[in-house]
Amino acid sequence: MARAPARLPDFPFGTNLFIAFKDGGAVSHNHLAKLTLFLAVLLSAVAGVGQLPTTQPRAMAFKTWSDNASPNEVSAPTVNPVVYHHVAQVVWVVADIDSVVDYWQRLGIRNIHRDGVVEFPNLTYRGKPDPATAKQVTARVADLEIKWIQPVHGGKFWNEILRQRGDGIRAIGYHTQSPEEFDRQIKYFAAKGVGVVVEDRWTWRNGHGRIAYLDTAEKGGGNTLALIDDPDMRAHEQDANEYPLTKITHFAWVVNDVRKVDAYYTSLGFKPFSAIDHNISLDRVYRGQPGIFEMWLGWDRTGDAPLEWVQQITGPDVYVEYGKKHGEGFHHLGINVNDMDEAVKLMTERGAPAAQDASWKASKGKGRAVYLDTDPHGGVTLELIYDPH
Repeated sequence: MARAPARLPDFPFGTNLFIAFKDGGAVSHNHLAKLTLFLAVLLSAVAGVGQLPTTQPRAMAFKTWSDNASPNEVSAPTVNPVVYHHVAQVVWVVADIDSVVDYWQRLGIRNIHRDGVVEFPNLTYRGKPDPATAKQVTARVADLEIKWIQPVHGGKFWNEILRQRGDGIRAIGYHTQSPEEFDRQIKYFAAKGVGVVVEDRWTWRNGHGRIAYLDTAEKGGGNTLALIDDPDMRAHEQDANEYPLTKITHFAWVVNDVRKVDAYYTSLGFKPFSAIDHNISLDRVYRGQPGIFEMWLGWDRTGDAPLEWVQQITGPDVYVEYGKKHGEGFHHLGINVNDMDEAVKLMTERGAPAAQDASWKASKGKGRAVYLDTDPHGGVTLELIYDPH
């Protein structure tokens, strides 16, 4: 039981408890005796307490939020929106890394480093050792890092996802500001029932790094959230990529039920989707024929690049194609263009013809979106966007 602080005795502070001089003479024996007694009691009380009660903030009459909260509530981590404001990395798993990277290099991604065969001795899968080797290529498009991975030995997550769904982007990574924030976010998701599927640790130039893939894909529309603590992750740098592949402006998934996906991420502490729209585009074209496709579009606009969640209503279209081939999962990377006709011509010449076309009314004219036929080369579609805003 905690010891209660001792209480100082109450004294009637009055004229008999201070040193009094009479007619400018010496102190009276009566007053001196009382003063001596007061000082002795005061020193004894202070020695018993160790410090005056006024230094005990919890004894104050007013209350703070923590007075009403349990210790667990005070220290419990929360989802940190700053961490999830920017997609720092995509993990792109493929069966033939050389042909995929060669293709996307022709399309305009030139800031590429072929890392060769990389050892992952500290890799784990669902808490068990899963050492692996993989061919790896690292690329950058503005402030997004692309990690192409082709498993060679080990790496259950990569191998299983390839077998089940084929090539594609299988995780999107968010960079934490510190090792402590990394730990707090892992602890937060664990409290929400979301464990770690894959974890890796390494040491490089500037210290120790970690990455953790969270178990969100099943309920989160095929999307695996990844947390990254990497002191060597480069900041934005000038790159040599060719227009229009100079900046990724949005990320998109194909899902079976956009409202369930919205509810799932909301249950994890993220903000609800800003909108779920019934999309019926204008001027619809699918593989050279008039299109009849409609869809529900869920939008998460809390970060610096929108996240789009697509649930198909009617087809055929590129989303139906993707669902049949891959199931739920990451569908396309979006990039903005200045002139759509010129961009389509340029990308066709580089080996990526249009597969689908649609437009919408905007305050300053018509917007337009063209999906290029890039899925056969890595399981990811590239979308060109012209927005007159």
